[in-house]
Amino acid sequence: MVTDRGISSGEERAMPYQELFEKAESLFANGMWQPATELYEKIISMSDDDRIVTDEVVMSYFRIFYMTSETQSGNSEEMLRFIPFRHRLRDEYVLEGLYLLARSYAVLDRWDEARQYIAEMLTRAESLQRKLNGHRFRRRLPFRRSLTNYYGHALLMMSEGYEFEGAYAEAREYLERCFVLPQIHDALPEDKLEAERFSLLAQGRLLGLEVKNGHLERLPQLVDLMNEYPLLRVEGLTASLMAANKYKFSFDPDLKDMLYRFADSYPAFSLSGENQIRDRDRYSRMYYQCAVYWLNEGEHTQGALQLLRSIKLSLYLKNQHQLLASLMLYEKHLPHIPETISADIMKLCEERAKEVKVRFPWKQMLL
Repeated sequence: MVTDRGISSGEERAMPYQELFEKAESLFANGMWQPATELYEKIISMSDDDRIVTDEVVMSYFRIFYMTSETQSGNSEEMLRFIPFRHRLRDEYVLEGLYLLARSYAVLDRWDEARQYIAEMLTRAESLQRKLNGHRFRRRLPFRRSLTNYYGHALLMMSEGYEFEGAYAEAREYLERCFVLPQIHDALPEDKLEAERFSLLAQGRLLGLEVKNGHLERLPQLVDLMNEYPLLRVEGLTASLMAANKYKFSFDPDLKDMLYRFADSYPAFSLSGENQIRDRDRYSRMYYQCAVYWLNEGEHTQGALQLLRSIKLSLYLKNQHQLLASLMLYEKHLPHIPETISADIMKLCEERAKEVKVRFPWKQMLL
C-alpha cells in the first residue's frame, strides 16, 4: 500500500533512521507539511524506547512546533513538547525556536511565559552580536531571520508585555532601546534597513503609549505618523481608540475617516505568511477597541460588527483573555446588538472546539 507521501508503510519501517529524517526534511522544504509531520512523529516514536535524544529527534520536535505555530495558534500541546529541547537546537535554529515560543505565548496574553523566552532570546542575540563584532569580516549569519530582526522583535514584545501589566516605565525603556538599533546593526545594508524599521515601529508605539496614558496633545503627531507610514496604522488606531474609550472623547473627522476606511477593508482573515498569527492578534485587539468606541458612540450596528470580528479572531487565536473581554462587552450591550449579529456570535461560541489532551515528552526531559 502506498501512502500519500509516496512511500509504502513497509518501506517506511525499513528505511534507515537518517534517510527517514532526510525524507521528512525534503517534504518540509517543499511545503508538504502534513506528510512531513507524520515522518517527524515516526522519528520521535522510534527514539522513545532507547531513550536517545539525537539531533534528528530535536529537529523533529522543532519542525512540528514550527508548523503548528504557523497553522494552529494556541497549540499548547506542541509548545510543551518542544520547550524541553529549545536549548539543544543548533545555533541557526535556537533563536527561531525562542521567537516562536515568545510569539505564541504573547498572542495568548500569557506574558509571564512570553517574557521568559523573550529574555532568553535577548541574551542569546546579544551573545551572538558580540561574537559577530569580534570578527574582522562581518556577514549575515545563517538564521531564518536576521539577528537584527530577532533582536527588534524581542524588544518590542518585551515592551508590550510590560505595558499589558501596567508597567509603563519598563515598557518605555525597551522601546527606547529600539531607537539605537540602526547604530548597532549597521554593518550590512539590509540589517540597517531592518533596524530602521524597528526604530520606526518603536517610535509609533511610544507615541501610542503616551496617548493612552493621557498625553492627548501627542495624538496629532501620532496621526501624522500613521498617514506617512501605513505599517503603523493598526497599532496607532488601537492606541487612539483606547485613549478615546478611556478619556471619553470623539475622533476628529480626519481620524474617524481613517478608522472607517481601515475597518471596512477587513483584511484580517486574508492575511498570510509567517507573521499572519501575530498580525491577526493585532487586528483582534483593534476590532475590540473599535467595538467599544462605536457602541459607546451609539453606532450599534458598526460596533456589533467589529465585536463579531474580534470574537472570531479571539476564537481562532485561542486567546481566552481577549475572548472574555469581548463576551463581557457583548453582554453589556446585548439589548442594542442586532439580532443577526447576535445569532452569529452565539453560533461561534457554541461551535468552539474542545481542548485535546496534552502529550508530554517526560522520558526525554529526564535525560
